[in-house]
Amino acid sequence: MPAVLRLTSSAAAAVLTLLLISVRSVSSALVDDNNDFTLERSLQLNSNVTILNDGAVHTINEKFYKKSFHVRNTTLILEKGGEIVAAEDWPGIRLVTSSTFNMNGGIVQGWQDTPAVELHNGQSSDDTASFADIYGGAIIGGNSVDGVGGDAFYVHGFGTKAKIYGGLFMGGIGQDDNMEGLSIIVQNFASVHIYSGSFQGEMEVGKGSNIIFYGCFLQYGATITGEFVDGTQLDVVVKTKNDGKVSLIAVSEQVCDTQPSMQPTGFPTISPRPTPSVSYGEMMRPSLVSASMLLAVLLAGLS
Repeated sequence: MPAVLRLTSSAAAAVLTLLLISVRSVSSALVDDNNDFTLERSLQLNSNVTILNDGAVHTINEKFYKKSFHVRNTTLILEKGGEIVAAEDWPGIRLVTSSTFNMNGGIVQGWQDTPAVELHNGQSSDDTASFADIYGGAIIGGNSVDGVGGDAFYVHGFGTKAKIYGGLFMGGIGQDDNMEGLSIIVQNFASVHIYSGSFQGEMEVGKGSNIIFYGCFLQYGATITGEFVDGTQLDVVVKTKNDGKVSLIAVSEQVCDTQPSMQPTGFPTISPRPTPSVSYGEMMRPSLVSASMLLAVLLAGLS
């Protein structure tokens, strides 16, 4: 008869305690320190979720349906021809903790009310921030048949930064066939720098974060209109919460008919354009020469 290991009640309790401690330590590593967003779902090893955590560079240029990518400490590049439709209850791409996302083309779509792409820090230090550079393609929030459509691009966490040079960002469609998902949402001391692109759906910036637009723009209330350097038009509503900020920056490559302005009061005001630096060194030298010549003439007249 095979031997059976029997534990006393005290020993069994000790083993159970150790197991609980182990589970808690794993879960705590995946939960944002600020309790704004949890990453515990990454523990669900779904066959439809690919985890990239090898520190390498991975390129996607093919199609994936009901497939999501969880990226940590790794670089992911989406090229033209790459298409990702998210797995159930997941974003198409989630990047956390020192990850990098480069998008040159392709399409990413979220699952129903989930974002299409999430860019996270995952920790409470700028040292583990994630970064994204987006040049083209389309990021589309999931459509929902019985709720609110998903957001397109969610940027979150200390020092996390995204730069957008082009592409389409479209919020998901909700149950009333309205575009209720946000095109961009930025939270918890992150930033998004927008140089061009097409945005369908409102934006939201909150908790010490910033959205910066580069070009010729006017802000009246929550609405920002204007033109990027490449001529792309912008007309979008940006909601601010919890000290979130919107910045409008003029660029030297572009001449604005109406200069970028903000609305500190009840009507638009003009903000200053950057002034090119001017060196006065060349202007000062002739004055010194002229002074020397004048002194010589005066001395000659006295002699």
